[in-house]
Amino acid sequence: MALTVEEKMNGAEARARQLTAEKHFFDQAQPFFPLGFSIGYRNPGHWDVYAKQCPGYASAWQAAHPEGSTSATDGDRERAFRIRGVPGDVVVYDERWNPHRPKPSEIRFRSITAAMIWICEELMQEPST
Repeated sequence: MALTVEEKMNGAEARARQLTAEKHFFDQAQPFFPLGFSIGYRNPGHWDVYAKQCPGYASAWQAAHPEGSTSATDGDRERAFRIRGVPGDVVVYDERWNPHRPKPSEIRFRSITAAMIWICEELMQEPST
């Protein structure tokens, strides 16, 4: 079933409202420090790193959809990074929620150890009181 022009316009407006709200709430939460993370191992060359999500995603959804409801809450845990590959060709996918960078970025390393050092450098930041 094809959508009408009005339905398409309403959908585009809702997406634009949500993206604008996401950028606003994300920027308001900066600088963000997750203050902890965990690592899960599934099999050789397959690791996942979980951390607290930057606050704002649920608030943005609620601001963009005032008539709706969601069970999401700001600051839920998310898979922040996934590590995939074999020695000599390891890829880290940065999956942290960031509306300014909607697609996961990829960074290549020679080893899982080097990838984890970089991830630790990204996540083990503390606020300067």
